[in-house]
Amino acid sequence: MPRLLLHTCCMSAAMSLVLVATHARAQTVPSRAEMAPVPGVRIGYERLGAADDPTPPSRFDGSVATPAGTLRTTVRAEPHDERRFQRGDTTFELPSKVFGGQVQLRELEAGGTAAAWSAQLGALTARTEDERTPVRKSQQLELRQALGDGSSAQALVSNARTDLTQGSRWDLELTRSTSITRWTAAVDAAERGYVSSSGGLEPRAGMRLGTEWRVLPRARLEARYTHQLRWDVEQPWSSVMVGTRFDLARRASLATGVETDSDANHKASVTLTVPLEAR
Repeated sequence: MPRLLLHTCCMSAAMSLVLVATHARAQTVPSRAEMAPVPGVRIGYERLGAADDPTPPSRFDGSVATPAGTLRTTVRAEPHDERRFQRGDTTFELPSKVFGGQVQLRELEAGGTAAAWSAQLGALTARTEDERTPVRKSQQLELRQALGDGSSAQALVSNARTDLTQGSRWDLELTRSTSITRWTAAVDAAERGYVSSSGGLEPRAGMRLGTEWRVLPRARLEARYTHQLRWDVEQPWSSVMVGTRFDLARRASLATGVETDSDANHKASVTLTVPLEAR
């Protein structure tokens, strides 16, 4: 195991250097791009800043497939910060199954580690995760059941505890899909003592409604409504989002979105995704 961890850390450091070295070349890449320079290696780029920013913040995702497993890591570039490059979570997936499921080990950006196990059991997909950080210790179970005729149900329960508090969170989502439409409805709630991965309390109950329509063979229209009520705030919070997605030639896509909320905040976005392949 020590040799495996040492091998993983060395590969992670090498991949981080590759992603950092690619940053200067990515300034002329569209807002999102993917490329495979050599077999087994994939690099993704996403522009995070404003369209008129000549040196915007960006994120690079990289993966390397080896006989020992698959290593994935993320590097965030912040040209205007003192730390220009910040490494995100690093994950390592074992190549062989354990008890019929896939095992994933993760080193967290904020410190700490996590281990997850997932498996497909007929029409049921199960995933369980144990996370230990300086902020909290948590366990999570997620189940997804295919109901037939394009319908599915997903349930999630999570428990988190710290030295001072402990609480649970629940989430239930139903999805119905056809050849041209997709509908989702969900409810979620968290106890007053539940601590999120960021270390903050999330005492709330809420609901989500969403729909997606294929209006043309290569165009989709989507809408989403979110409503939340926090236990420590009198007024509920809600938001509405309307967006479009167009599938372009060569597997590229263009997505637009407009969102507004009950606090009178407005946001608009345009994202162009272009996969790049090295020949």
